[in-house]
Amino acid sequence: MGLDVLLKLAILVLSCTIFFCLYRAILGPTTADRIIGINVVGTKAVVAFVFLAAIFQKSSYLDIAMLYAMLIYVTTIAFIKYLEHRQLGE
Repeated sequence: MGLDVLLKLAILVLSCTIFFCLYRAILGPTTADRIIGINVVGTKAVVAFVFLAAIFQKSSYLDIAMLYAMLIYVTTIAFIKYLEHRQLGE
């Protein structure tokens, strides 16, 4: 089994687990569950981009993965701060 096949299988498994995280993000009983679900989906997408970079030997996919990871981090922090202020009644 070659590395390409193994990475493609890993992307397939990641894609399947993304659906479980989307389920939690959409139907999560609390806001924290939804935030965590969306954050995990983004993290899994970053890992998939890294695997794609290894399969296709394209370093530009790693740049996309880094930018997307930074975007996920900033939006998660911003959303948590927004919810924090909303709960305080400000």
